[in-house]
Amino acid sequence: MAWPPRRSSGRSSRRQRNIALLGRAATIAAVAIAAMLLVLSRASPDRYSALRSGAADLVAPLWAAILVPLAEVQAAAGSVADYFKAVEKVRLLEGRDRMYQIERERHLQALHENRELKKLLRVTEPSRERIGVFAISGSSTGAYVRYALISGGARHGVEPGQPVLAAAGLIGRTVDVGSRATRVMLLTDVSSRVPVRVVRTGLPALLIGKNLPLLDVDLSGPSNSEVRVGDRLVTSGDGGLFPPGLAVATVVRVSGDMPEARPATTPDGLDYVIVERPYMPPMPLPEETPRERESHPEAVIQQQAAE
Repeated sequence: MAWPPRRSSGRSSRRQRNIALLGRAATIAAVAIAAMLLVLSRASPDRYSALRSGAADLVAPLWAAILVPLAEVQAAAGSVADYFKAVEKVRLLEGRDRMYQIERERHLQALHENRELKKLLRVTEPSRERIGVFAISGSSTGAYVRYALISGGARHGVEPGQPVLAAAGLIGRTVDVGSRATRVMLLTDVSSRVPVRVVRTGLPALLIGKNLPLLDVDLSGPSNSEVRVGDRLVTSGDGGLFPPGLAVATVVRVSGDMPEARPATTPDGLDYVIVERPYMPPMPLPEETPRERESHPEAVIQQQAAE
């Protein structure tokens, strides 16, 4: 049994054609009106200024109403992105905090073991005597000298060749001492030489000033590969004058003939410095003669036990 053909398909296609024609006509009319208004506004802008103002007044509230939800959506998206970024930063900081806690525990354990070993070995720490604390009167960074002036002199116990330091580390040494003021040679002076060692490896070196913000690190033999950027340099105490363990500089560049280091502190921005007496390294004990060795009670006892 054959079904009769449907008549609705023809009506729907006719309706779609009519809607398409109306859409094209509306589009053409809108384009024509816009072109006409554009031409008329160019020809006589004063006549159509009121029309443009009215159109702006009509469109502005609608545009503001449309922008409100868009702004809220953008703000919500930004808040979500900031939340995920904050979560990532918190996780990173938590990981760093755990790592620093582990390093701190190791450091405290090493300090405790160091104190115990010093007690067992009866290690004698080098004595340091403070002359006084003096204010910085000024500093000079000329082409040939780098020095600072302090408000302390011979009447306060200051003498040439005494170390000058701040809370962050060594600054230099006294050179010209007056009655009430003293000139301090800075580490960056071309005549400055400071024996140091690398904290990480214990490698000895010589820190040389060159009238520039950075210092040269003379390793006296080993290659630059034994020094890394970030290595801390402290005084070694060799030769006296500077006590061992004072912070001096940090390596910032390894390329070239010599590594370069930045001083731990400079007189710029400092108000006061400390002047100490020169460090005197312990003198080696003289070797005993066989006769002196035999006169000791321990030697006599050992000789009797052997007999």
